[in-house]
Amino acid sequence: MSTKVDVEAIRLIGEEVVRLLSLPDDRLDEAETRAGLKVIAELARWRDVVYADELALQRKG
Repeated sequence: MSTKVDVEAIRLIGEEVVRLLSLPDDRLDEAETRAGLKVIAELARWRDVVYADELALQRKG
C-alpha cells in the first residue's frame, strides 16, 4: 500500500478539520458542519477506492 496515499488523505482531512475549527461560531451552523463532515467522509472513501485499485493491480501482476 502506498504511504503517499495515506499522507495525502490525512493532509486533506486535516485541512478540512482546521477549516471547520477556524470558522467563527456564527458560521458554524448545522449546514456548514454537515458539509464539512461530508467532505471528510468522502476523502476517507477516496482513500479506500485508491487502495482497492492498488490491490486489484497487485493481484493481476
